[in-house]
Order: sequence, then structure tokens, then C-alpha cells
Amino acid sequence: MAEVILMPKLGFNMNEGKLVKWYKQEGETIEKGEKIFSVETDKTNIDIEATGDGIVRKLFIEEGETLPVTLPIAIVSTAEENINEILSGAMAQLGREMPEASSALEKEDSRRIKITPRARRAAAENNLGIEGLNITGTGFDGGICEKDILEYLASNKVKVTPTARAMAKSKGVNLDEIQGSGINGRIMKADVEASINLENEPREAVVRSASEGKFTSDGKEILEELPYEGVRKIIGDRLSQSKFTAPHLYFTQKVNLEKLLETRKEVNTVQEHKTSVTDFITKAVVKALVKFPELNSSLIDGKSIVRYKTVNIGIAVASPTGLIVPNIKSSENMSVLALSKASAPLFKKAREGKLAVSEYTGGTFTVSNLGMFGIENFTAIINPPEVGILAVSATKDEALVVTHADGSKTVEIKPMMNIQLTVDHRLIDGLLAAQFVTDIKNSLENPISLLV
Repeated sequence: MAEVILMPKLGFNMNEGKLVKWYKQEGETIEKGEKIFSVETDKTNIDIEATGDGIVRKLFIEEGETLPVTLPIAIVSTAEENINEILSGAMAQLGREMPEASSALEKEDSRRIKITPRARRAAAENNLGIEGLNITGTGFDGGICEKDILEYLASNKVKVTPTARAMAKSKGVNLDEIQGSGINGRIMKADVEASINLENEPREAVVRSASEGKFTSDGKEILEELPYEGVRKIIGDRLSQSKFTAPHLYFTQKVNLEKLLETRKEVNTVQEHKTSVTDFITKAVVKALVKFPELNSSLIDGKSIVRYKTVNIGIAVASPTGLIVPNIKSSENMSVLALSKASAPLFKKAREGKLAVSEYTGGTFTVSNLGMFGIENFTAIINPPEVGILAVSATKDEALVVTHADGSKTVEIKPMMNIQLTVDHRLIDGLLAAQFVTDIKNSLENPISLLV
């Protein structure tokens, strides 16, 4: 039976998805469990597997396209199955018109070129007009595949420099109409420029120099230009919404880590799995969240405050696509050692970009530790819908006034660390936040309390 593949909703805040890659093309067979496509979420790319066997009969969107969640993106069925009705319904959902002839649903009209999305993109990238191509397709039902386009290019290759090709594409210039001035007729950048009436175009913010460089109109040389899209844009949009929707309030404490470092050293001598300072900090935060459940909560849709008994502690990690926050589920009853063992595989998967959606969603509070990079102080933005985040800075030897039992005071050098709590002031008052961050400080300065 035919299956309509939908753009999946993979997160609480996910309203649309960007299709990153098709692993299968129209006409190709697929088996249950095989990867069919990859979709971009707000934190990483997720590979989606087929739920049954069949043939990919229709792909509705191309790689790089964005579509609202739950809309159809593909149809998988047997080769013999009539998908007219299903295809019609899917096209209606997408707001697209059906081909005029009903027979085109199963077999394209002879006047229409059958071509896969990947092949169409390859042709567009090389400025090939689809209608004018004389290519025999080797794909499903005679359709043109990407390899057909590549073979055509190899046998009819227009000699052109990469810069000239990029400029021709951006300006809509047909390379077939340009006579190259380079060696063996190679098309150069100057040849493309000569075919463009620059005088009739408005001056751009970015102009090119004669030496192939890129400069702004006021003379700054450009290293590279990147589109603001994908994961970086999603993260930016979410953090902007958090910063300008939730009134952020900040509370900073200095922590003396002398006892904690000594305790950690002693603990690690008697156990095979070594714990880190971050593990102790995580335990201190979890302990404080149990004591102050107001910080272990969410504001849902601006209408209700949900406080959680379960503590899903998130720890920010740098990944290939940006900062991601894997979270340790049900951490409220875990020891320092258990937290360390639970976090290690999550950190590894995060750095490799292999986290599952369930491993970085559902958090109730976040810890962001930049101490390993030598950062002495920083301010973190709340990860919605949470109501707080703790920023942890580097440990640094500093002069500290120490008061002794007899009342005397001395100045001593101690390993000191800054921690800064950010809270959503809509839900958390100053007094509660101060008590929370002070509780964390007290736990870290008396680490034996974290081991009992």
C-alpha cells in the first residue's frame, strides 16, 4: 500500500523543516530501515528511515527546500500501484496544480521531460537549459538522473573558470553564448563581465576587483560570504526571541574550589571512571533544582507555569553545527559518578553531530561551562521554554581574604571560579534566584555534601 512521507515534527519548537539530503531518488527501491532523507532541526541534522519496503514514486521537494511540518514530501509504493488519488491529495495539500492529463500521474506526457530533483539541480548549477537537452534518461521509466546530467557535462563540457561560472549563474548569463578568451577557449571572469551591461545595473554593496578578490563598496576586502540560514539562523531566532521576550535577570557568585579540587582528586584515585569538575557542578545544580523546584519549570505558551519533579539537566556542548544541549534525563537521584557516566556518551555524540532528537530535547535547566576555554566571566541566554541557565567560567588563582576561627584575617591565594545565574524575571524573583545560586556556591565549597 502506498505511503505518503511527511515532513516530520522533531521538536517542541519545530514548525518547519529543511530537507538537507535525499538518500533515494524517484524510481529507486528502498527497504524498511534504510535512510530515505535527512532533515535539519533547530540543533542538528536527523536521518529519517523508511518504515516499509517499496519504490520511491514521487519526491515533492528538492534538497535545500523548507516546508511546514506534516506536509507531504514523498510517496513510496509498489511499482504497479496506481497512486493517482494519493498524488492528487498530496498536491492539493501542497497547494500545487496537477498535470492536465491524468495519464501523467503514472506516465509522464511525452512532451514533458522526466527528471529527478537532484538531476534538475545539477543542470541548474551548470547553467543547462532542461528543455534544450538531448539526453536519454536511464532512471525509472526513462527519467533523467543526476548521473545522466554529469555524463552529459563530461562529454560536452564548456571550459570555464569556477569564478566565471559562479558569476554567470548569479547574473543569469548563458555560458553557451560566450566566446572564451582564455587558453583553448576557456571562459574567464572578464568574458562574463563583458557580456553584462554593468552600466545599467545599480551599484551593489559588494563589488569585485580585477584581481578576482571581493570588496565592499567602501573598500573592505571580503574573505567569504555565507548565507544566514539553517541551524545558525534557527539558533539565532530562538535566542533572539528568548532575549527580547523573557526579561533576563543576572546573579553572580565567586566560588572557592579549593576543597572541591582536593575531593575530586581523592575520589578519582579510588575509582576507574574519572569525574570532572563539571560533574560536581552538575550535581550541585541538580541538588539545588530539587530544593528550589521553581527554577525547574517552564512557561508554556505564555499561559501556564509547569514545575517538574523530574530534573532533565542540560549541559551545553560545542558541535559541528553550533552549540547544542544534550540533557541527562531523570538526573535528580543520580550520584556524581552516575552523572559523569551518563554525560560522557552524550558529549561524544554531540561533538560528532550524532545526537538523537530525544537526547537534546525535554531539558528543564541548562549549565553552560566555558571554563575549559579560559573564559573568566560571561552571560548566558536562557534556552526556552526553561526559566534559567547557569554560566560557569574558568578557575583562576586569586587573592582571597580568609577569616579564621579566632577572628583574624589573612590574604591567601585560592582557586576561584565565577558562576552566573540567568533567570526569567517573569517567573523568578530576585530573592529566590539569590538563594538558588548561593545554594550552588555552598555545595561546591563543601563538596562532601555532593557525595552523600
